[in-house]
Amino acid sequence: MEAVVDPLLSLLGPALTLLGVVAAAYFTYRGSNRKLRSDAGQQMIDQHQEEIAALRGEVADLRRTQRIQGDYIGALRRHIADGQPPPPPAWPEGLIT
Repeated sequence: MEAVVDPLLSLLGPALTLLGVVAAAYFTYRGSNRKLRSDAGQQMIDQHQEEIAALRGEVADLRRTQRIQGDYIGALRRHIADGQPPPPPAWPEGLIT
């Protein structure tokens, strides 16, 4: 006895299978693309955090230099105000490179 397959089912089955494969590929692509975007975003955040840390270090160095300069200016002004003759007080360590 031969099994009779409905002609609509024989045409519709492969079409549904193909549709399922295409849909699965599309959703896989979207998920992968979204993950790549988030990885790139995280990489950019990490890079910015490194740059911020470097800039904070530079600002700290500039503040230290400015404080040393201010202290030296104060020492020079006191030297002059006290009427002391030349030579002026010695340069502070780290101010002249």
